[in-house]
Amino acid sequence: MESHKLSLRVEKLEAFLRFLSSARAEIRYSSMPAEALLRNHSEGICFFSHVTGGNSGTSFADSWNSAVAEYAACEGFGKKDMELLREFGAGLGATDTEGQVAHFRLYENLTSSALDEAKEERRRKAKLYKMLGLFGGTAAAILLC
Repeated sequence: MESHKLSLRVEKLEAFLRFLSSARAEIRYSSMPAEALLRNHSEGICFFSHVTGGNSGTSFADSWNSAVAEYAACEGFGKKDMELLREFGAGLGATDTEGQVAHFRLYENLTSSALDEAKEERRRKAKLYKMLGLFGGTAAAILLC
């Protein structure tokens, strides 16, 4: 289970990095609103669909923070990742086009660093968790027989 969580975190960070890259390009050429960006580029990140921003009477930032708090951990994001997401959401849609492009570029770099860390953690710990599960199951089988 823990090994799966490590892999899931890597997958979600990769999906968020893809979102940042494709949305940055779209912002540059179409100046699309934040809600539309999330709708168009939500592949692999389910909590985007829970960001309602303005439709439910809440601000976009409040809606973003609520979605991150309620759904991001279930998707496999860690505590540091969720803080990164909250900080990203605080600046999303807050500036002009060039400011948004710079914001996305900054978070591409930060997410890339988090992804490298997650891959290293998965490399170090995944085998350990699998072996602990194997030995725990074997020990249980021996004790029950």
